[in-house]
Amino acid sequence: MLQQTQPTGIKVIFVDWHGVLSRDPFWISILRNAWHPLHQQLSEATENLFDRQIDRVHLWMRGELTANQIIESFQMTPGPEFPLDYLNRKVIEDCQLMRINAPLVRALKDAKTTGTKIVLATDNMDCFFEAIQQANQQRKCFEEETISFASTVQLFDDILCSSEQRILKREDPLRFYESWLKRQSFTFSNALLLDDLEVNCIAFRTAGGQALRITHESLEYDQEVLFSEVENWWRTENEPV
Repeated sequence: MLQQTQPTGIKVIFVDWHGVLSRDPFWISILRNAWHPLHQQLSEATENLFDRQIDRVHLWMRGELTANQIIESFQMTPGPEFPLDYLNRKVIEDCQLMRINAPLVRALKDAKTTGTKIVLATDNMDCFFEAIQQANQQRKCFEEETISFASTVQLFDDILCSSEQRILKREDPLRFYESWLKRQSFTFSNALLLDDLEVNCIAFRTAGGQALRITHESLEYDQEVLFSEVENWWRTENEPV
C-alpha cells in the first residue's frame, strides 16, 4: 500500500490537476456534444486558443487575463436562446463534470491516513479556482466509492493555483510553494510533487523536493498497477547509496 512505502520525510504531496487528476477540458458539456448548438464555434475557438496562443493561455493561468476576457476574445455569437453569461457560467459548472483519475485519488486518500497533507498545485485559471471555491462551499459527505470533482476537492488540505499565485510552477518554484511550506514548518525536502510535465518536475527537484512524473498512460492503469508504479519509484528513490 502507498503508506507502507512512502519515505518518512515526505509530509506533503503536491498533486497537479490537468493531465494527472483529470484530462478533461473546460466546457466539456459543449465540446463533447456534437449536437450542441455552440459545439462547432467553441471547438474552433478553444483549439485556436490552446494550440496557437500558448502565451495568451499562460497569461490566463497567471491571472493576468480573466475567463471573461478570454470568452470575449472568442467573438462568438451564441444566439438569443442563450443567456449573455452562458459560456461564463458553463466554464465553471462544467468543471463539476470532469472525470477523475480514481486510482490516484484512492492512493492519495491512503497516504492521507498517515497524516500526509495533500495539496493541489495547479497551473490553472480563475474559472477553475472559482469552481473549487464553489465545491468547498457546498461540502457534503460522499460515499466511499464516489470519486467526483466535488469529492476530490474535499481531499485537499489546501489549493495552490497559478492564477492566485500569479506565477507558473516552472517559472519560480520557490515563489509558488515556499510560503505554504514555511507556514507548515516544512521544507522542500519534505515534499513530493506528482505532475505530468517533466519541466515542472525538474524545477521542483532543483528547489530541493522530490517529483514523480505521472504520464497519460498511467491514467489508464488500474489501482494495483498504479500503486505498484508509485511504490517502485519510492523504493528506487530511497535505496541506500
